[in-house]
Amino acid sequence: MVSGCKDAGFRELDVAAKNKASVQTAREVLGQVQQGLRSFYEAKHRYPTTTEAHLYDSIRNFIATELDPIHLYRNENGKGYFIAVGSRTERIIYRYPPSIGTGDYTLYWVGPNGVDEDGEGDDLDAFSTLDTTRRFERQRLANLIGGRDPLRLIIIRTGTNIFKDSVRLEVANHDSILYRDAWPLSAYFKQRPELTDADRKRLIRTELDHFFSPGAFVKTDSLLDHDWSKWADVAPQTTEMGEIVHSGELMFNYYSGDRGSKGIVWLPSKHKFVVVWKS
Repeated sequence: MVSGCKDAGFRELDVAAKNKASVQTAREVLGQVQQGLRSFYEAKHRYPTTTEAHLYDSIRNFIATELDPIHLYRNENGKGYFIAVGSRTERIIYRYPPSIGTGDYTLYWVGPNGVDEDGEGDDLDAFSTLDTTRRFERQRLANLIGGRDPLRLIIIRTGTNIFKDSVRLEVANHDSILYRDAWPLSAYFKQRPELTDADRKRLIRTELDHFFSPGAFVKTDSLLDHDWSKWADVAPQTTEMGEIVHSGELMFNYYSGDRGSKGIVWLPSKHKFVVVWKS
């Protein structure tokens, strides 16, 4: 029995060592991929518009140090390769435009558990230098200023304490923040005392996961189709409404729990975002 316990202990240490080695290897592979993406960008002035299924095929000629073939797996259709560290299920995930994190693109490894957890859990973010629990970050590119480059909308959960931490929303143009708002996580469940903590966490996650859904973006001139031509049914009334209702600008709507919902629009005359309605 003593020998069996020792064996079990050694097995646990062996698994931990293997995972640590995998994390280190994944970091090295992520670094090679990032170098390839930088070279691709320098050559083409853009990032590959593909997914992880064909990422390697897009950047293979731009990677200075060739990837070890052990990390390459045939795609399901047999045309090209995808990158994984450890096994087929432990993939390198790539998204452009970015959807997770605040980098120019989304790049992470799904971790030793082989489960894609949208950049959380044991997923390893290429932009993170620490193997720690990462905060919830999502982003979306949207052309909220007509005729200009898309802006970056970023939603960040500042921590995991549902009673003390907050949600932060930013609309950025390169390094400039054009709009910012924040509210407590508790705003999503404050009016529902019957919920358990597990229910509250699920509710918060559901709200944040749908934050940048297509329905959150509405053309302002489409509001006229809802008999709001005079904005009589929208509160509060603002002087900006008349300017934007016929303009066809893209309005972004978001829900901040008991703080209500807001619709923000870029107002050219003031060169800034304004809240044109609340509910």
